[in-house]
Amino acid sequence: MNVNNNSHLKYYSPVFTSSGRDVYNAVGQLMHRNDTSLFRSDLGNWDKFAEYIGEKFKNSPKGNIYSLSSSAGDEVYSLIMKLIEKYGEEESKKFFPILASDYDSKIIRMAKEGYLPMFEGDDVLINKHTKGKFNEYFEIIDNIPECVKDMDIDFDFIAKVKPKLKNKVTFKTADATEECKLVEPNNSIVMARNFWPYLKDENKRIQMANNLYKQLDKNSAVVIGNFDDTSGSFASKNLYDAGFICHPENYCIYEKNAIPTPNIYYIK
Repeated sequence: MNVNNNSHLKYYSPVFTSSGRDVYNAVGQLMHRNDTSLFRSDLGNWDKFAEYIGEKFKNSPKGNIYSLSSSAGDEVYSLIMKLIEKYGEEESKKFFPILASDYDSKIIRMAKEGYLPMFEGDDVLINKHTKGKFNEYFEIIDNIPECVKDMDIDFDFIAKVKPKLKNKVTFKTADATEECKLVEPNNSIVMARNFWPYLKDENKRIQMANNLYKQLDKNSAVVIGNFDDTSGSFASKNLYDAGFICHPENYCIYEKNAIPTPNIYYIK
């Protein structure tokens, strides 16, 4: 099923919609909540984020992108679409595949099979960000796959992710606190977003930030979201204390930098 690529394109005002799912460990402890959405607003300006990645790695043959706690892939797909639209298929190749991981094995199964639950208006939102190319990236299907039924989540419709998008990301099941130790130190962007509040112990958040700092080299960066501070976890403080410096033009990006700057970038 195709959608009208021009439907409401000029009049649509994006609203935050998300697919939420509580994830528990083997003994029934709440690990985190998989709360995700396309072009999630707490990252800020997605166009500028794509420009930042292109500028940062313009002289590098490879730019590594990781997504820790990737959920169903909404944010990863959002970034891939932006990079393709900004730099084209050929020039953006060096950023792919993005390596995405999540603790939730069920959501990773769904992502691996190439299905993405969506809400009313998501197709229009994608068209807005890609100049009307929803049908190049997704196909709306009429049936509900077993992997989606097994998720117990809300949605308005299911989209099948087309190869143009799906082939540019690799999904696996992994714990973010361990996966962060395996990223490539050089030329890497680590999207470490929306899970900090679920590291209830402050020491775990401190250790996470320290592990990222130890693992990454100077031409790499960590990306968080507004939620990681407004939720009360103050991930920005943990990253700053570990040695990262907030990018002056983007609150969400933290870079490794040997030059100290005033302590002004995180919310106290």
